[in-house]
Amino acid sequence: MEEVLIKCDRLDYFGRGIGYVDGKIIFVANLLPLEEALVKVIIKKKKYMIGEVIKFIKKSSDRVIPRCSYVNCGCALQSLDYFKTLEFKKNKVTDILKRYSGLDNVVSDIFYGDKFYGYRNKISLKVKSGELGYFKNGSNELIPISGCALASDKTNEIISILNKADLSSVSSIVIKDFGDILIDIKGNMDISSLKDFAYSIYMDDKLVYGEENLLASLGDFKFYVSKDSFFQVNSDVTLMLYNKIIEFLGDNKNKTILDLYCGVGTISLFLSKHFKSVIGAEINREAIKCANLNKKLNNIDNVSFICGDASLELKKLKADFLVVDPPRSGLTLDGINEILRFSPEKIVYVSCDPMTLARDLNYFKDKYDIKEVNLFDMFPWTYHVESLVYCVRK
Repeated sequence: MEEVLIKCDRLDYFGRGIGYVDGKIIFVANLLPLEEALVKVIIKKKKYMIGEVIKFIKKSSDRVIPRCSYVNCGCALQSLDYFKTLEFKKNKVTDILKRYSGLDNVVSDIFYGDKFYGYRNKISLKVKSGELGYFKNGSNELIPISGCALASDKTNEIISILNKADLSSVSSIVIKDFGDILIDIKGNMDISSLKDFAYSIYMDDKLVYGEENLLASLGDFKFYVSKDSFFQVNSDVTLMLYNKIIEFLGDNKNKTILDLYCGVGTISLFLSKHFKSVIGAEINREAIKCANLNKKLNNIDNVSFICGDASLELKKLKADFLVVDPPRSGLTLDGINEILRFSPEKIVYVSCDPMTLARDLNYFKDKYDIKEVNLFDMFPWTYHVESLVYCVRK
């Protein structure tokens, strides 16, 4: 493939460097603004190209030496000074909200934790031809790994054991670490070497060793977490996020609140101390089972949980306030229409994708004042960021 000299103009929303070749845009991973590099063109399309750095000609003063040597496996910002990554994320969300929903100067702060590495309580690994690793961004090309800088020490011990095991009949492995370890294996393997490290082991969705659920702690609460139910991957920053939700909403002992896409009930239980009653809705049956266990575990009696599609359940529900924490795809149009129909006084929207967030806020901004948007660096070194939006009915 051809080689070209590129000067990076800026980063795109995915943390890739942007340059130009004869007026055509080229995206290059691990190339920072104002850097110059000799780049190999690996993909050439009609409107754009994708390249890989062969040799740096000029490096940025913001470049740092990353803790791991793997490239293109998820940590798009691993070579950028950490505090510059926060600037990138804040500017990214600010630009998206202005460009796609006309909201200007609504992003205030970005919050971050003390752990820039080893923060993830869950990692999802791929296996190909018996090798363990991550898929290269945008492909199914495996990057074999001996460890992950974002994972816990215990998780990395297990990765070391797995790398010595026969994984020829395995396609993927998920490891969750909340003090105790849950390993979820797709395929079949000898698990004898894992039993000393794991609290629970699943193989092809069947519990083959240990207990069904893990027990996680967050603030003053404890939560059972199942193998498939959602739980934020960065516990320290999650606690900051939940405390900010409570700060926005305040004490409302005579008010009711809905928590849509409630997962195992984390936000619902945090809200229980501040509201007359809380209703959580979630489509994942395992998560609702855990949510009801968590309610009993924490001796809370003013929270109830419904298993069902949050958008459909809204037709039967009404409350004074609303919290939504939807998947990356955002809210459905039916769900948005139902929210606008019952018109809660306040809405708090938790989002992991600023593009779908901007899309959804277009529907709310005529009837709601977007009071504040806070960001939470739930995923250091990646281009992802969690957004928290506080809306008040006009």
